[in-house]
Amino acid sequence: MNTKRNYLLRIIFVLTFFSIIWFLSGCQQVVSIDLNTANPRIVVEGNIKDQPGPYSVVLSTTGSYFDTTLATPPISHAQVSITDDLGNRDTLKEVISGTYQSSTLIGASGRTYTLSVKTDGKEYMATSSMPTKVFIDSLYALSRHGLDGESGYDIYVIFKDPPELGNYYRINARSSAVIPADSIDGRRYRLFTDKLTNGNVMTERIRAGRNVNVGDTITIELRSIDKATYDYFHTLSDILSSDRSPTSLSPANPNSNISGDALGYFAAYTIDSKQIVLR
Repeated sequence: MNTKRNYLLRIIFVLTFFSIIWFLSGCQQVVSIDLNTANPRIVVEGNIKDQPGPYSVVLSTTGSYFDTTLATPPISHAQVSITDDLGNRDTLKEVISGTYQSSTLIGASGRTYTLSVKTDGKEYMATSSMPTKVFIDSLYALSRHGLDGESGYDIYVIFKDPPELGNYYRINARSSAVIPADSIDGRRYRLFTDKLTNGNVMTERIRAGRNVNVGDTITIELRSIDKATYDYFHTLSDILSSDRSPTSLSPANPNSNISGDALGYFAAYTIDSKQIVLR
């Protein structure tokens, strides 16, 4: 998981660098930029769930482009706190270098949470509201045999979208037999919105191929997220689904809800999960 996270952060660093090149391309003067030190930026990764804590906030900085280990230096000795809209405040403790954990915070649907990070004389802030929880109604799976000879399963997730417009979802699907158990089909960011299906029963199909087999237990997580979180993962998904050549990408980073020109995200969300055994 750390390797994948560091790879994503390196992608973000590369995009930032090419944003500079794109901006300067209209100038006549030739500018030389040191990739090892260009524009280091803080990266925040914070999550609050409607499940028992502790919850974590991970702080790091964009590393050197030429660092073959994909290392992202952690940020230690920061002041990190989370406050909810009832006035409850939790000061997070650093448990390992760059990772801060809550102790009293309780994630609950309907609450709004504000993150504060103070480091190196600067303060970074973000706000996220935990939506109303949406539950999975049912799961079922159908075996699939393609004309190309590849077999697999189509897994269907059924849930009812609330009547209010403006609901956003992320679905995670993992198998007990796949290590690491990130995804059964390589898609880590499966996102949905009710913009065109508000108030409807939603049936979402997840295609799984050679990564799953009869007898595997599949866990489906339905996460109800806010718009800022949806926008972050949506733009990140677009970047990762490109040909991964930085020169082919528009000069941009994933949308972030962190102030102060920081990268990353702070998200409060609910989770409902169900399991199905493939037959």
